[in-house]
Amino acid sequence: MSWIEIIPFDKAKGKLKRLYERVTGPNNNVDNIMLVHSLRPNTMEGHMAIYKKVLHHSENTLPKWYLETLGVYVSMLNQCDYCVDHHFAGLKRLLSDDEKANRIKQGLVTRTFESLTTTYIEGL
Repeated sequence: MSWIEIIPFDKAKGKLKRLYERVTGPNNNVDNIMLVHSLRPNTMEGHMAIYKKVLHHSENTLPKWYLETLGVYVSMLNQCDYCVDHHFAGLKRLLSDDEKANRIKQGLVTRTFESLTTTYIEGL
């Protein structure tokens, strides 16, 4: 049970239900970061708009895997393990190489950015 009051997917109606349907994963799973917006769906719309513009806009010139890497690092700085896990899962999916993703994450954890740049990122 969450300490933040939420409306679960199966109880959602109207606008909230439509928003949930846009962000659901398998088995109608809605990420916790979206569930916390359930009492104020307009904030979920804002969250989704920012997320799309930052990570998935067609005019982005940086590769998506690199943007997800930044998401992992910012989440580490914010000490949000949930967000680290979420962005890291996205990074692994985009790279299709768990070993490389794990080395990038380790470089972020140890803050060995120079080795990341020369060893892992330039080769991608």
